[in-house]
Amino acid sequence: MFEGYRVVCVTPAGRRRYMELLVPYVLGSELVDRYDIWMNTGHPADRKFLESLAGLPRVRLVTHPAGAAPAPQSIGGFHSEATDADTIYIRLDDDVVWLEPGFFETLLRFRVAHPQHFMVMPLIINNALCSFLQQALGKIEVSRLLGTSCFDQIGWRDASFALQLHRFLLDLIRRGETHKLHAGAHVSALVRFSINSLCWFGHDMAPVAATVTTEEELDLSVSIPVRLGRTNCFCTDTIAAHFAFYSQRAKLDRAGILQQYAAVLAARPELADLARQVGTLRRAADGYEPVLRQAQGGFAPKRPPTLVQRVLKAFAKPARPPRVTLGPGPALG
Repeated sequence: MFEGYRVVCVTPAGRRRYMELLVPYVLGSELVDRYDIWMNTGHPADRKFLESLAGLPRVRLVTHPAGAAPAPQSIGGFHSEATDADTIYIRLDDDVVWLEPGFFETLLRFRVAHPQHFMVMPLIINNALCSFLQQALGKIEVSRLLGTSCFDQIGWRDASFALQLHRFLLDLIRRGETHKLHAGAHVSALVRFSINSLCWFGHDMAPVAATVTTEEELDLSVSIPVRLGRTNCFCTDTIAAHFAFYSQRAKLDRAGILQQYAAVLAARPELADLARQVGTLRRAADGYEPVLRQAQGGFAPKRPPTLVQRVLKAFAKPARPPRVTLGPGPALG
């Protein structure tokens, strides 16, 4: 509970390799009354992991209210399950892998104090609009100008930039200096952003939940607020780390970034027991991972490209843009 409101976290779920890190942060907060896991995966091992989480206190598994098959386009339909009038809902996508200490209290306090906004968001590391905001405020210095598009060529697509962002944050975490990124409230309107983390009042969602479509990101960040004549707002005084967009994932995996966030979690003594418990459930679910069988006789080896094919490929390859570099900005302190 928080100031008379029940607090429910929701996650469209989910990939167990990320949620193994997220779940302890959520269940480790005494402010969270319930954790609703929106079942939106058909992967056998991931489903087994999610089903095992139902044995933990305060966890509820939620199936799609219309029976839609698991898919990104199905997430919008779950919002009809997040409309209780006495409740504040906090959505955390399944690949949010770190929450700043005090995350829930800070976000909830801001949410209650600013009811005029439709959605409230934390500062999200590896979110294109948040990266633009950090650059504009001088918290980070980037060798190229970032854009406000949620599909920005650097903030969304550039895996090297995402790697630098995570390393930058991890360094601040180890030094106990994440507060240096805090920069107050920043209102957003008419700009689509990646909805890695959101916070809303159930009574605000109730009249519009049926209008959340398969384009739920556009609906929640722009279309519905426009129709309501309301704004969204980033509360940058608390932070969540979003692991990766698909265009960045392979590079971050090779760099071992997820393992570094796992080490950060393991170093939080108040979360250690939960982390071990969830890790045990994850390892048990790994046994349900499908095995892709090799066809009888094996796979035919690929023929090496001919000289002509190699030359054509080299000329067809677009020029690689200059590498973007990131460092602390003048306002970091």
